Amino acid sequence: MIDIRIEGESVDLFNGTRLTLEGFNPMLDFTKVPGSRVYGFSLPDTPKNRRILGFFNQAQIPYVNRKFYAEKYVNSQLIERGYVMIQDAPAGSYNLYFTQNLGEVFGDLQTALLPDINLGSMVLPATLETNPDLATASAVFPMIENPAMYGNQGVGGFNGIINRFDNGQYDTVGRVPMMPLQWLLNAFGELTGWQFGGSFLQDADIRRLLLYNLYSLDGPGGSVNTITFQNHLPLLTFPGMVMALRQLFNLYIEFDVRRKVASMDLVDDLLKAEVKLDWSAKVAPEHTKVPDLQNRLELSYNIDTNDAFMKPIPAEFDKYTTAETAQTLGGSVTPIRSAFSTLLTNPATGLAMTSQPGISPNNKDNTNPTGPKLLFFNGLVDGKPVATNASGGKALTWSGPGNLVDTYWRQFERFKANTFLIRKAVVWTPADLAQFRFRNKVHIRGVNYMVGSYKAVLGVDANVIPAELELWKI
Repeated sequence: MIDIRIEGESVDLFNGTRLTLEGFNPMLDFTKVPGSRVYGFSLPDTPKNRRILGFFNQAQIPYVNRKFYAEKYVNSQLIERGYVMIQDAPAGSYNLYFTQNLGEVFGDLQTALLPDINLGSMVLPATLETNPDLATASAVFPMIENPAMYGNQGVGGFNGIINRFDNGQYDTVGRVPMMPLQWLLNAFGELTGWQFGGSFLQDADIRRLLLYNLYSLDGPGGSVNTITFQNHLPLLTFPGMVMALRQLFNLYIEFDVRRKVASMDLVDDLLKAEVKLDWSAKVAPEHTKVPDLQNRLELSYNIDTNDAFMKPIPAEFDKYTTAETAQTLGGSVTPIRSAFSTLLTNPATGLAMTSQPGISPNNKDNTNPTGPKLLFFNGLVDGKPVATNASGGKALTWSGPGNLVDTYWRQFERFKANTFLIRKAVVWTPADLAQFRFRNKVHIRGVNYMVGSYKAVLGVDANVIPAELELWKI
């Protein structure tokens, strides 16, 4: 039997209530993180339902637009959880619709640009740390070559290097703090109540990522002593930043809207994992087989054309396209473009380098922020605080040693070249659906698959859930 609980209470249902539930694998969508979907459903107008839904149907009650936390059980197994909203209340019933609200999980901050979010500030220490602990640091000051920092303005004391450290101290001009990615996740989490985890964020090199910018601490009378964090963040929304990470590092992202936990894991790791589910006895023998006609990848990121060193685009920054082979002949490419790019490294000095005007009172001709970029903080190198596009054998480039393709995309690239789509009918038990996760591969009669999507009907039978599957061969 179906049991729908709203705000922890079981609601009254119409006899014969059925629900259609659809789920979609976030591994296969590079434009958004798809949530589950339950088709609209109706509840009878009973005293219990009126109370639970706030007496919405009564004309005397002021309208309050709210979301109700809801859980769906079949035969005592928790099948789905998320939020429902009231569509309308005709005579004798309430019509509701269900959504996991992945497009609204961060409330009012969902569409706010990071530079518009008040994330606080800090007083600049009298002595800046050159090699801070990134687990706790709010700002880092790596040396970066940028002779164009002040445009055509001559600024005394600036010699072409941002955050120049020499003779045991930083220069007082050209200071630009860089925020650690982990700091931003923690700070945004404190504002919204969300936590961010997963194997991606546990990687030692990933935890060294910095959010690059060119907003200096110059003031009208010299260097200011306060860092206002939002000034130094990329021109992205927080969901846009998460998606840019997804598109750069090939991430599998899951949102638990009830617990407010987001996990980020590597798709290639999931594709290499062992198969734990065998559904051979649960599926019909018949199927429809469809070739994957988008069987090649085109990987790239936005190039900041205001950086003179990006004209022409350096080879290691240029897009990567899967080569056409006998397996992929005639197939089209799946374009995946991240908002995040990175900087070149000067092989002579070992410092990251750019040629782009920054934002400073000493540079009145420029107010344009840089494009979103990431750097790895390398710590002290020959006594200098350094951040570049490489760390621990990993690089933020599309070619060359440790490149993004080899590190994060090869397994998915092979998957796309060899996969095909199978559509099958399956008969689940409530426990099967309750325990299923898209991250888990399944085995069916000698073949392993990733489940691309499912469409299940709840309520036909207390012990049986018929469903339609889209399976992608591993």
